[in-house]
Amino acid sequence: MKKVLLLGAGYGVLSFLKSLPKEVYEETEFTLISKTTKHYHSILLHEVASGAKDQNILFPIAKLISNKVNFIQDEVLEIKKGEVRCKAKTHSYDYLIVGLGFQSDTFNIPGIKEFAHSLVNYQEATEIKEKVYHSLDDFKNGKIDTVNIVVCGGGLSGVELVSSFAEELTKKCKQLKIDPSSVKITCVEALPKVLPMLSEFLSKDTEKYLRSVGISVETNWKVLECKEDSIIVEQNGEKKTIPSTLTIWTAGVKGSSVIENSPFFTSKRSRVEVDRFMKPVNQENQADMENVFILGDCGALLDETTGRFYPPTAQIACQEGTYLGKVFKNYLQGKEVQKKFVFNYQGVFCSVGHKYAVGMFANAKELRGLGAVVIKQAIEAKWQIALEGIKGIRRSFS
Repeated sequence: MKKVLLLGAGYGVLSFLKSLPKEVYEETEFTLISKTTKHYHSILLHEVASGAKDQNILFPIAKLISNKVNFIQDEVLEIKKGEVRCKAKTHSYDYLIVGLGFQSDTFNIPGIKEFAHSLVNYQEATEIKEKVYHSLDDFKNGKIDTVNIVVCGGGLSGVELVSSFAEELTKKCKQLKIDPSSVKITCVEALPKVLPMLSEFLSKDTEKYLRSVGISVETNWKVLECKEDSIIVEQNGEKKTIPSTLTIWTAGVKGSSVIENSPFFTSKRSRVEVDRFMKPVNQENQADMENVFILGDCGALLDETTGRFYPPTAQIACQEGTYLGKVFKNYLQGKEVQKKFVFNYQGVFCSVGHKYAVGMFANAKELRGLGAVVIKQAIEAKWQIALEGIKGIRRSFS
């Protein structure tokens, strides 16, 4: 019996399993390895960090997949030809599907690894929330004078995080009978504008809204170093020291560390270049890649229109997984697959709190305000429904 080994339980791998025809399980052994027993809706991690949500973004993996898939909780350490080395055991494979997700990219900036928090998984999100709440307690008890939260990165994750902080920490301050003005939230962006993937209009509109809810937005600030209680930035050639009770790094991501720890692959920023069949290309070990597929953040797919690699998003990971699930039967049967993956870009939306959002559809039509909030909520609910059906609808409003 052929062995198919799946690594990770993120958007790509789960979309793959949801799209597989049932008959493939009869003559093929599928094994899924994940470090945790639960899948987390990663585009909602900012709400866990702020306290707006908690375990309602978690999904038990065993309940999401077919009972014909062997599920193993273990940590993947290294990928080799024909086998994957994990913490507890080494597993062999005939076919390998890698969907291990992402990690924070510090760009080798001094102090980021040591003193800044990243927002990559559920555990890190809860650690941020605990640190913030602990800081509020310290302030109330007179141990510190102010609470300075600095979020480095004005992209989707950074903007959603600071705006969620602004809402939830105002509520928390009232509960603790603390003056909300004692908590300063700063969003630092190296580029001239926040949300650089959107239009100038939407970017300025977002910045205006963030300022209106008390968030300090600082653009053209390049982070030079992170310290335990501050960050050092440069603006127009001038260095500044910004006090920080808590520094959160959302300024960049790269593929899983497993990729860079696996000489089997040729990679850059822990991402392996893939073709439109989701197979690795331009590899030193190219002859060994025939039955290897990479989905989501660990793969780098070239956009032939722009000549650049598509940015890693949940949107593309889901579509890649769905595509591979539909054609995978042909690979198992030794048939040629002619249909190539085509990314259907559907636009991008960013929540700026619960009452405001901005975004742009694939046809470049822009939307902001409550209408954009509805679209963003629909995007979030779509995945939850794909995983749990009607139950996912109830979860999306919990």
